[in-house]
Amino acid sequence: MTPSENKNLLPSHRSSYQNGTGEDGAEGEASVARLRIDDSFTTNVAWSYSTRAALIVLAAVIVAATTFVGGIATITPTSSHSDGSTAAASMTATESNSLTLDSYLPILGKSKKKRDKANECESDDGYSKHTVKTAYELPFAALFRENKGQKKFEASSVTIVGNDVYSVCDSSFAIAKFDSSLLPFSPNNVQIGSPDRDGDQESGYEAIFHHEGTFYVVRESILHHNHDDNEGGDEDKDAAVDEKHSYNAVIEELLLGDTDYTVKSQCSSEFEFEGASKGFEGAVGFADANGELSIIGLCEGNHCSESRKADAGNGRVVIMKKKEGDDVKDGCMWETLRVVKIPKSAYFIDYSAIDITDSGRVVISSQENSAVWLGTVNGIENGVIDPDAFSFNEDEGKTLQFPKSTDCHTVYCNIEGIHFINDEMLLAVSDKMKGHGKQDFRCFEKDQSIHAMVLP
Repeated sequence: MTPSENKNLLPSHRSSYQNGTGEDGAEGEASVARLRIDDSFTTNVAWSYSTRAALIVLAAVIVAATTFVGGIATITPTSSHSDGSTAAASMTATESNSLTLDSYLPILGKSKKKRDKANECESDDGYSKHTVKTAYELPFAALFRENKGQKKFEASSVTIVGNDVYSVCDSSFAIAKFDSSLLPFSPNNVQIGSPDRDGDQESGYEAIFHHEGTFYVVRESILHHNHDDNEGGDEDKDAAVDEKHSYNAVIEELLLGDTDYTVKSQCSSEFEFEGASKGFEGAVGFADANGELSIIGLCEGNHCSESRKADAGNGRVVIMKKKEGDDVKDGCMWETLRVVKIPKSAYFIDYSAIDITDSGRVVISSQENSAVWLGTVNGIENGVIDPDAFSFNEDEGKTLQFPKSTDCHTVYCNIEGIHFINDEMLLAVSDKMKGHGKQDFRCFEKDQSIHAMVLP
């Protein structure tokens, strides 16, 4: 250690070094290093506190000056004009008291200059009034402790029965059952039945609802070959398939157990579709005054059509009742009672899900528009439907959008299931994002998930 370094030591340490305690390299040098660090730390702390003290004093001076100015009743500087008159500029005590510390020191988050609004959301002063708010959400993959080998969950419908949530995916034959708490990896969150019930075939499940102990699931639109077994040989049958076929929804009635389910029946809809991709996308069921179940099926495409699907504002529902007997093809069929128009205020490109409460409140979602339509219906009272009187109230509907990203892009791109939690909240599920560039990459974040939303 050099003499100059020795002078920098505190007295107690200097004496110990001179007494021989630190003569031998390692211990002495370590002591010096520690002292330098302590000295540097002390200097930094002192500087930090000095800086803070100076800022506090500066603020106090400004406040004192402001207060002093505020005590002056009137300040009246005068100026002379060329015509000999004088002009006075005055500041009253009230005006001077309005000068605060904010006037002199910049406060984070405050700016007197209005920032240019960069996108449509920022320009929308009523954004919060017509946008649902996300309360909670979780990917399907995070709900199951045991996923039965499934990595994709193309969720398409959701319903609540008691304290449990049930959902279906159009890629799987399993029925998802969740505890209403929707906790991640809970043992109470299970898949009932085999996802691969029919081998490599996908379920096409697009709707699920519950009625008197039975779950009804709707397969969107299935190709039916309508040839007669007596029409001739195989070649004749193949030719007949090209001319005699139809696309109909298939409604399955399921009895659910703890780990599996039993299919009670499978009946086709009388209503026909133009193809396999635009059939029923949602459904609810209500008993009539005689206790007979009516199903309200929501068509995905406008006009219930594939060719006119994009003609926005022309949504439809089909009311059906089950018909059974030997004179009915395959022994059962969901007979069409009525086709009912959805109000044009639900101006959607597509319709992805529907729920109706026992009091007649209705919500319809749109995947393409990333929105929901809220309204009311006639013909449902206390959970009982009058199929002949069923209609939508034209003048009571309103449209709400799902939240946008910070740059105002759609992120809830694949909402395919919707259900009322209560009067103030909705439960929704999202399908898988479309690949091959068909959807923006921002859609990936919210896909294959369950969402709890608060109504504005």
